[in-house]
Amino acid sequence: MIVMSNDCFSVPNRLRELLHRWDAEGRRPQGEIGWNRRTWLASLTEHQDLLAELPDRLGRDHVTERGRRADEGENEAVRAFVTAMVWGYGRVGYGAFRTARVLRENDEAPRILREVASKTRRDGGAEAFEWLKRHRLRYLGVSFASKYLFFCSDAAASPALVLDRRVQRWLWQYAACHVSLDWNVEDYRRYLCLVTKWAQDLDLRPDEVEYLMFADDGSQRRAAEDVSEESDEFAVLDALDEAAAAFAALPGDIDPDDLEDFERGVRQLRRIVLARGFARREPEQ
Repeated sequence: MIVMSNDCFSVPNRLRELLHRWDAEGRRPQGEIGWNRRTWLASLTEHQDLLAELPDRLGRDHVTERGRRADEGENEAVRAFVTAMVWGYGRVGYGAFRTARVLRENDEAPRILREVASKTRRDGGAEAFEWLKRHRLRYLGVSFASKYLFFCSDAAASPALVLDRRVQRWLWQYAACHVSLDWNVEDYRRYLCLVTKWAQDLDLRPDEVEYLMFADDGSQRRAAEDVSEESDEFAVLDALDEAAAAFAALPGDIDPDDLEDFERGVRQLRRIVLARGFARREPEQ
């Protein structure tokens, strides 16, 4: 369940500051992402042709072009997925292994990737996210699944936006709202509504708002790693999200009642952590 303060839907002052700074810099797009070609070629030998033709530094435009073709066939969907994962992981060493594991340990991966790409373009991000939750690919979490949906989406429909830990942290720090990364459909739907409203208020595209949040969190964390009460809250929230994702990915069939009980317990624990955070933020009377 998403937790928001009463003024969560108002454009955060921090976002207005970021936009002002971005305007002053000429609205430079996100830089291209470097990646280790050798590592990916070693892990995904069956995709050597695709990996060989990717540029040394991968930009959003190139990945978007792949994503637009993901609904044309299962091979195109897999190629779009691999490209999105290369962009998403960048130089992270285990990215190639994790991507290969998703494709090799889910027999239905090509079909599911194609179908969810079609749904994203046809019905929008929220509906595609909900469908993918019902047809979940083992070892693919929300952060990287939403990256794939983003590159497959059509701007004319309801957008699909990236929801990862950077965006999650930014929303909590500057908008006093927490969205989970454990396949909570309502959280993702409201996240899209929230960012879309901010984009309308600022005369931006929703993906531009998401990029500003993402880039700001990265620069803040590079500038200073806080060891504060707030960072402690994030550590607990991250641990809860990881526990929920790990439970859902356990091998074998999970009893629906057990899954519901587990997710209910995680939600209760999350509410306790967030309540402590909100209480600490309340000004003294």
